[in-house]
Amino acid sequence: MRDEDIIQVQLGRRPRGFLKVASRCPLGMPETIITSPVVTARPGFAEPFEPFPTVFWLTCPGAIRAVSRLEAEGWITKLETRLAEDPEAQSAYEEAVRSYAAFRQTLLTEDELKWIEAHRPSWYDVIRESGVGGIHGSSAGLKCLHAHYADYLARGKNPVGKWVYQLLTE
Repeated sequence: MRDEDIIQVQLGRRPRGFLKVASRCPLGMPETIITSPVVTARPGFAEPFEPFPTVFWLTCPGAIRAVSRLEAEGWITKLETRLAEDPEAQSAYEEAVRSYAAFRQTLLTEDELKWIEAHRPSWYDVIRESGVGGIHGSSAGLKCLHAHYADYLARGKNPVGKWVYQLLTE
């Protein structure tokens, strides 16, 4: 079975903007995928492209359920507090946000970049400046542990994603 077919089964639909598999679970199945920062617009959308909110997308159903349990147990707030109290982790998180945004820019094709710069420069600002899960700035909160965990699985740079990994493997 092709990765795209497995991902469709995992998510219950085809992922929009799929570029490639970023990490695999111990069984060798797709776990995290990389998606384009802009995707072909859905019918009725006025533009040929529309922004897509995340670059690294967790697709493994077991991982999704496990991270959802952490969120339901209040771990977003707990990890926000931990991050605020740990200057070293805060610095690493700020770097992860910057490098995430820089990586996202490299995913744009030349045609997409030209179109965005000409027609929707505000989109480029979002692509260039927003961090994991579309969060603006490193002090705006964590929003979605799935996104941080997916970023960590794909790049190994996100301290919040690392904490999620540690919680899941305890």
